[in-house]
Amino acid sequence: MPESQANPTGSNEPSKVPFGKWDSFSWEKFPEWEGTKAIMFRSPDGKRVAGAFRESATATMTYPCDEFSYVTAGSIKAHVHGGETVTLKTGDCVYFTKGQTVDFECSEDYANISVFFGTEPVAIV
Repeated sequence: MPESQANPTGSNEPSKVPFGKWDSFSWEKFPEWEGTKAIMFRSPDGKRVAGAFRESATATMTYPCDEFSYVTAGSIKAHVHGGETVTLKTGDCVYFTKGQTVDFECSEDYANISVFFGTEPVAIV
């Protein structure tokens, strides 16, 4: 198999396909979540972003866009304001929607892959 190549510019060229193991992309600091991130794809208009994340923070966030997330390591506790509290572990997935406010508690080894969808350019990652 060819070596993995990230496509963070969002090129729509059919020959530029981002692929590989979730942890094989180029990682950078992600201080907002006390971790690191690897952006796999960002659409040319910035309204769709896919990436991998290693996080260990406790934080509250109001979603400016939708997010689908799949847990690849560790666990995360998520309490949706006015809703339920769920604990997600390796192999679990979740979908948060724009406008939800969520309190998060990440385990020290928490990691995920996520896709963000917005009506405006996604700026949270």
